[in-house]
Amino acid sequence: MRTPPANGWQFFVATLMIVIGAINIVQGVVALVTPGFYAVTETGMLVWEYGAWGALLGLWGAVLVIAGLAVLSGSTWARVFGVVLAAINIVAQMAFLVAMPLWSLVAIAVNVLVIYGMTAGWPSTEETEPDRREAAYRSGYQAAHEAPRGAKSAQGSTERSSGREQTTG
Repeated sequence: MRTPPANGWQFFVATLMIVIGAINIVQGVVALVTPGFYAVTETGMLVWEYGAWGALLGLWGAVLVIAGLAVLSGSTWARVFGVVLAAINIVAQMAFLVAMPLWSLVAIAVNVLVIYGMTAGWPSTEETEPDRREAAYRSGYQAAHEAPRGAKSAQGSTERSSGREQTTG
């Protein structure tokens, strides 16, 4: 089965997912290497210590990057996978909210935008059917090349030619 070419929403959502994934990877590496960078001590973390968060965020970021690349295929499974990953990433960022509040809020907002782009902003299958697009093109082409009916020229006289009224100068 041939998939339709990527559209603007696909590129937008895929780019956001790749960027969020890359930032999650960086966030994970920082948590592994320099846990003192974050605003809270390890005892103040909601769920785990920074080492576990670092490994989890690094792997999670790689999965998000792969999902972002998969979205470009236009497959339904990639869209569903992307929506699920973005929703899970919202929950993960809520758990990391204590350590890095501003980034976590921005990441949550971007993930909501990704979910919107893959659900409401994505064109339906009917809109991307090649036959319908071709029929719309032919209809518009035909309408654009037909002579206007009852048009008048600069001098205002009207002529009849082959059953149509035409205006000549």
